Amino acid sequence: MDLNLPALQQHILQSVSDGIHVIDLQGRVLMENAASTRLLGWCDDCLVGKNGHAAIHHHHSDGRLFPVEECPIFLTLQDGEPREVLDDVFWRQDGSSFPVEYRTAPLRNEAGSIYGVTVVFRDITERKLAAQMQAALHGLSTCAHGCESSAALYPKVERILRGVLPLDRFYVALQDGATSGLDCVYLGELDGAPPGPRGRPQSLALAVQGQGPQYGQLDGVQWLGAALRVGSQVIGALVLERDGPAPAYGAADQHLLAFAADQMASALERTQREARLRRLAQYDALTELPNRSLFDDRLQMALSQAQRRQEVLALVYIDLDRFKPVNDQFGHAMGDALLRAVAARLRQALRGSDTVARVGGDEFVALLHPVAGPDEAAKVAEKMRAALDAAFVLEGKTLSISASIGVALYPAQGTDANQLARHADAAMYAAKRAGSNRVVLA
Repeated sequence: MDLNLPALQQHILQSVSDGIHVIDLQGRVLMENAASTRLLGWCDDCLVGKNGHAAIHHHHSDGRLFPVEECPIFLTLQDGEPREVLDDVFWRQDGSSFPVEYRTAPLRNEAGSIYGVTVVFRDITERKLAAQMQAALHGLSTCAHGCESSAALYPKVERILRGVLPLDRFYVALQDGATSGLDCVYLGELDGAPPGPRGRPQSLALAVQGQGPQYGQLDGVQWLGAALRVGSQVIGALVLERDGPAPAYGAADQHLLAFAADQMASALERTQREARLRRLAQYDALTELPNRSLFDDRLQMALSQAQRRQEVLALVYIDLDRFKPVNDQFGHAMGDALLRAVAARLRQALRGSDTVARVGGDEFVALLHPVAGPDEAAKVAEKMRAALDAAFVLEGKTLSISASIGVALYPAQGTDANQLARHADAAMYAAKRAGSNRVVLA
């Protein structure tokens, strides 16, 4: 069978999906195949005769001018060395650019002299997008597992999504336990973008209505959202918005947002669980007052500050009088309710700078810092005593207790926590021996 080799070669040239063009020593395009025409956006043979560098390779991706003498295609024309470039950009006739990889190969005549260069290039847009998506997925996973707070989580997720998705606004909303609605807790806006609605944009409410990512348009604004779920429970929503006419969010975008929502929900659950554990380690579960561990930390900090500033502080020991009979007569549930009420009254009696903690069954301690001296310390302690001396009405029952209070001052009664504790404890027992329901200064 006779083969028409020139025709076959032309057919192959025009059939391949890679763009191919030939450039002569003057930098002019001698020919191009159909793929080159399609990828570069020129009409058939319109690029032929034009300077290739000036037409398609004139600037870098960041907009900087690309000098022809630095162009790998030009360099191959100069030295005859083939080159492979894995990440560059070519420019279309309409002024837009697209990422390419390309190879250059010199063309030589029978004498071995270079008379041109062949450029074979490929559009790598999809590959780069896939790589960016993969990097975003990895970044979201790393971020979700590494962030220690929601305040750190939200902006990091926003930055990752902005790197791969077009968006003007980024919302995070969480369920408001008081209203059972969504409360917008984070809003990230693109610089220069029209300000979006604050509070509860409608897109947030729509985002949680389906099982998967939701997409729509509201007043000319495109939005893409997904519910934040922990198991079957919706705890919030994540929504992106973009203004004006633009291509719709595609399947890959929706997949990425769904993954981001899953990772964010998991991270929020983890940080909330860790916060609860930290609180349990530092606060009394019954009264929600600081426990001994947290109180001791605050006392040490206050002592250091008082020493630096030459201030006075007071350590106050509080022991409830007649609490055991209430517990014995009405049961532990009533005793617990009474302890919660005692804690509330003690908090109200103290100043904003003071701390009160529950350190035992019916034992409390308070840190008064700073105080002017013993008179001010006694005044605050007396306010606490009076608050507990008033009757408590709980579950229809009137309960009467009181408190024996001992006060020790830094630096008069001690310069460290142990010394102050011994003096405050001794003063408290002195108050009990004197008949209870009173304040005694060490």
